[in-house]
Parts: sequence; structure tokens; C-alpha cells
Amino acid sequence: MSKPSEAERRWAHEQALANTRISGHVPTPEFLADAEAVIKGTMTSEQARAASLARALAKDQAAANQGTVPPEGTVAG
Repeated sequence: MSKPSEAERRWAHEQALANTRISGHVPTPEFLADAEAVIKGTMTSEQARAASLARALAKDQAAANQGTVPPEGTVAG
């Protein structure tokens, strides 16, 4: 199977974004920048997923440090 062209990657990305926006999801500028890098071929999809995961984990850790989320393994309320 051949590697998708940039145009094919862009079309697939636009379709995926449309689907998530219908569901009410608003992608972050960082996510959109990573997606553009994947489309351009300067980042792999695996690298983009790793970057998104790292940002999410950092955000969760920051929230935990501020006491706005219960510690892992506990139940709030």
C-alpha cells in the first residue's frame, strides 16, 4: 500500500475535524499545529499522538497540583 499524498492526508484531516466539531469538540491550537505537521510530513502520526498525550498528562498533573481534581485512585464527593 502506498503512502497517502499530502492532499489525501489533508482531506482525511478535514473530514475528521468536521466529525469531531459536530460532536462539539474544539481542537486546541497545539493539536491543529501537530495535525498540520502530520499533513506536511514533518511529524508522524505516532509523534503527534505522543505530543497530545504529553500535553494532556501535563494538564492533568497541573490540575492535580492545584487540588482541582482528586488524586488518582480516589473518589470525589
